[in-house]
Amino acid sequence: MSSKKIINSIQFLRGFAALAVVIHHTGGYVKRYYEPHLLLGDFFSIGFAGVDLFFVISGFIIHFTSKNYLNNPAKLKDYLSKRFVRVYPIYWIVTTLLFTLGWLITHVLHKNVFSIGYPHTIIAYLQTYSLFPLHFAINPVTWTLSYEIFFYVVFALLIISKRLIIIPFLILLVSFYNIFIQKSGSELTYFNFIFSGYNFEFVLGCLIFQFYEKVQLSKALSLILLTVAISIIIYFGYEVSDVDSFQRVLTFGLPSGLILLTLLNLEKDGVISFPKIFLMLGDASYALYLIHFPMMLLMNKIPQMLGYKFTATQEINYSYLIIISIVITSFFVHKWIEKPIAKFILK
Repeated sequence: MSSKKIINSIQFLRGFAALAVVIHHTGGYVKRYYEPHLLLGDFFSIGFAGVDLFFVISGFIIHFTSKNYLNNPAKLKDYLSKRFVRVYPIYWIVTTLLFTLGWLITHVLHKNVFSIGYPHTIIAYLQTYSLFPLHFAINPVTWTLSYEIFFYVVFALLIISKRLIIIPFLILLVSFYNIFIQKSGSELTYFNFIFSGYNFEFVLGCLIFQFYEKVQLSKALSLILLTVAISIIIYFGYEVSDVDSFQRVLTFGLPSGLILLTLLNLEKDGVISFPKIFLMLGDASYALYLIHFPMMLLMNKIPQMLGYKFTATQEINYSYLIIISIVITSFFVHKWIEKPIAKFILK
């Protein structure tokens, strides 16, 4: 399988998932302070499902990029270094900038923008910067990165030895009991973190890679499955809470897997192509995901800090400007900060 054949599908879905999360959070701000006025008809109130799509994509990508590393412990260092560079450098930069900006706004301008009651202890900083599970997040979206790191570590066991597959198997077994039988995965505990429903979404991505390598779906079947997957998300998704692990796996995780699989097959058949803007957005998706919430919050607070209060219509129009500004900024952050730093470190 050629990486060129799969990358456009992956990049498109990354870009779409990131944009869905951005619109979800921006629209949530409008709904919270200007209800009943809604951004884009509140269609993206289920935009948090972009996270589930991200996890499925992550499982696929990790297996695809590291398939030759399995049962080869000599490759462990290379694997971990690439994962480290992918996640941490730009995350540390954004996090440090947020701490600095928060201090300046609070103590110099005497404004309350990033007030989250951060404990400012050494342990809290270490947990935040390491993305330790259930860390105190100055950037609210970084809880997903803790899961990503967890997935990387578990997959690393298979690089050390395939015999260690018993550990991921046991994790899935307990996760199944916790999510589908006990249905207790929404509470914030370390047990629920380790044995979460997101494990199934990551594994689903890995399985899709295996299936995609061995089986080619027909164009007709791909289109049918794609329609079914999108219909499930739209029809059932608006009844799902973002903390309902059981429903998220069924309503968002499984359909996300179908969407990924069918788009890969349709691209392989030359049936579809993707707008360049979404491919660019896919490249910058991690930067977009990291910066969007604090940037959205800050841009919404600036008019208030200047003593200007929007009407509901003005806020909605301003929200479109915020989304566009976040997207454009993510392109610059990716091109001029994220990529150069990653290249420098990997050298």
